[in-house]
Amino acid sequence: MNDDIMSNEVRKGFLKITILRIVKAQPSHGYEIIQEIGKMTHHNWTPSPGSVYPALEFLEKKGYIQGVESDRKKVYTITAKGENALNQMYEKRKQWMQEMEIFFGDILEEKYDDQ
Repeated sequence: MNDDIMSNEVRKGFLKITILRIVKAQPSHGYEIIQEIGKMTHHNWTPSPGSVYPALEFLEKKGYIQGVESDRKKVYTITAKGENALNQMYEKRKQWMQEMEIFFGDILEEKYDDQ
């Protein structure tokens, strides 16, 4: 698997949580969300509308966000259910970070042991 494919798959996995974080901070429409992700990543990743809008639709159907038409744009805000999900994700992130530290720590130790 080449690096670009791997990076894209990892980013897709973080897209929904990133959207929740953005609309929690400030109600936003799709284009604003795309631009904010670009700014957050120093323009290393600007997701396409083809990935953001289906994610928004998914999050809205699940009840994590709510969209309201405003000036011919759909502006999204986080719901109580979305805030709860985001808090759960933050807790899970702590566990993942510990697991990643263990995994990558072992890899780094092996690299230095071989030298």
